[in-house]
Amino acid sequence: MLLEAYYVENKDKLTAVLARHSGDWEAAADAVQDAFLKALQNRETLTGMQEKSLWSWLYTTAKNALIDEKRKTSRYGPLDGYDEADPAGDLDDAIVIKESLHKLPPNLMHLISLRYFGGLNSTEIGRIAGIPPATVRTQLRTAVKLLRQHIE
Repeated sequence: MLLEAYYVENKDKLTAVLARHSGDWEAAADAVQDAFLKALQNRETLTGMQEKSLWSWLYTTAKNALIDEKRKTSRYGPLDGYDEADPAGDLDDAIVIKESLHKLPPNLMHLISLRYFGGLNSTEIGRIAGIPPATVRTQLRTAVKLLRQHIE
């Protein structure tokens, strides 16, 4: 069966299965799309595979993508109080957060800026900063902990 035809026939069913487990339809749809893109990249490997095996491969790939995304977003949630601290909101909160950011060591302030304001993940930040992603994650946890202490 052609991968394109399999996509048309099964993407909604696969998305529904993943959404039922995760509770997030959009994230499940993104994961399914990622799985089918990986399938296109691995077309030679998957050619001739039985439908049950192809379903298993796609399900596993999509499930892993969904888990990875959930882990990433749960690990780096918004900074407490920062989303509400904007000029239209409470100016005092914005000032406190800005002052707290400037109390951080420069390397930690840089990592926080790249992660929370630049939207980069630990691998991307590691490339920029020249440090391993695991070190980036450890330093981000330290920076968030220090920020919370400063804000309190």
